[in-house]
Amino acid sequence: MSTPPIGQDPTSAYSRHVATRIKDFTTAKAPWSRRLWDIGTFLALDELHEAGAWVPRKVLAQAAVDWQRHAMERILGDDPAVGSPAFRRELREVLQSSLTVASDGRRRLRYLIDTARPGYLARWASCVTTTDPPRPERVARAVAAHLLDSGHSFAGLQRWIRDGREHLAATDLISEAAALLNQSPRTWKITVPFRALQDYEKIATHLPNWVPAVDAVKAMENARWDSSRQQIIGALWYEIEARDAERAVEIAYDLVERLQARARFAATGTGVVPLGEVLIEDERVPLSRPGRRAQVLSLAAERRLYSIAQDVQRFAEQARSPIDDALEIASGLNDGPLAPAVAGGWAALESLLTEARDPDEREKVVAASRAAALVTCSWPRAELTALSYRVREATGTDLTQRLSACETNRERAALIADEIQVHGYLPLDRSWRTPSDTAAVVRMKELLANRRQVLGRVRFYVEVSLRRLYRSRNIVLHGGSIGGVALTATLRVTAPLVGAALDRITHAHIVDGTHPLILAAKAESALNLIDDELAPGLCDLIE
Repeated sequence: MSTPPIGQDPTSAYSRHVATRIKDFTTAKAPWSRRLWDIGTFLALDELHEAGAWVPRKVLAQAAVDWQRHAMERILGDDPAVGSPAFRRELREVLQSSLTVASDGRRRLRYLIDTARPGYLARWASCVTTTDPPRPERVARAVAAHLLDSGHSFAGLQRWIRDGREHLAATDLISEAAALLNQSPRTWKITVPFRALQDYEKIATHLPNWVPAVDAVKAMENARWDSSRQQIIGALWYEIEARDAERAVEIAYDLVERLQARARFAATGTGVVPLGEVLIEDERVPLSRPGRRAQVLSLAAERRLYSIAQDVQRFAEQARSPIDDALEIASGLNDGPLAPAVAGGWAALESLLTEARDPDEREKVVAASRAAALVTCSWPRAELTALSYRVREATGTDLTQRLSACETNRERAALIADEIQVHGYLPLDRSWRTPSDTAAVVRMKELLANRRQVLGRVRFYVEVSLRRLYRSRNIVLHGGSIGGVALTATLRVTAPLVGAALDRITHAHIVDGTHPLILAAKAESALNLIDDELAPGLCDLIE
């Protein structure tokens, strides 16, 4: 009997890798180094089509859209599921046009997107059945991004894949994903109780979706929700169309934020204070959005998280560093509404990674390139350090003892890199995390075998994403809109990347006072010299 292709074999390392990485990419709490770094192909094409309408309004520069077009050509070259050879030729021809608002190219692009989007995941399911299938990382990234871009939530996809799909062959898992996407969204009824709602007796009780306090309390009690200690003034219910319950709650959270934004403009009052939990289909769940995971861990690691205002603070003379300013500006990335989160995230990067003498033709978007270099240089050590803490003691090896003797994470990471290069594997702790760690070992093996190509690919993905943040910021601030087709997805993928860049900048500032632009220059040179005899090691790219 002939051996089936690895994409059709549920026991193959290939199929396991695809399933594991789809789980990683749909885990809201995954570290930045293991998350999705970009949106999916078709949402990116939608964004490119939309960009043509912003150029005449001076919201986006034609140069920015041209860069976007050329990047899209490269992305499509790495995506075999976009369509047939004839379709791909047509799409490449369209992408070589200017895509201005009234152009034939832009009209053709709209047609091509709408034609090829259906069946995209089914085509990926066919791609992995070939004798030489695409890289499992590429497959998992495309599938997970397409599902998230299409309106599924992190939690909903986690539940779906853990429901007996973790051990399917790659082609069967992707076929199941295609079937999931073909299901129509549901309409969910969500009731949001409030502790306070400004002047609700006058301006809320007449609304058709208003629920009086007595009825809200009764509904809560029917859901076995003890409301005796809750001060409920009433509730509002919404019908929300979504692909899963968790996404419906996220949309309800956004609606509450819109209420709060409006209430801030009232002259007086108590504002809008939701209870913090909602009823969805008579089930009690927290009112929350998934964490955006923009983390600057070096503040706590260097014990500087609360190191502020050690001296006397005088009016108009408060000592602040550019790093403090940037962290405050970017703080909305984790908790703020969409518009300030996008604007603040980009403003933090721009304030630290640009200067007045930068070439005019690159404008402030050069911050995206510099931040991408920082993030790319940080990635190997982030992965290797994480792996160093997942190693178990194994017979015939003293690796755990050597790791225990390391005094810094840099030493631990370098030791793990040497171990992978020499032996090709690590003895890993057996836990629910092990498949994710195993996939990380595979990525590190690929990196060690071809440093320039892999790091170049990582930098490209990150820069594409951060330039998308720049364009999103322009749509918000110059276009006055938060309705951009890719704004929500942009924040989902870029918040952790901005956090990673700010973390490296903050660490360099705390440890030795390195200026952000000097740090970025080091990262740029390290990547350019990656295969040179004078190049720094993978764990020292920006040290």
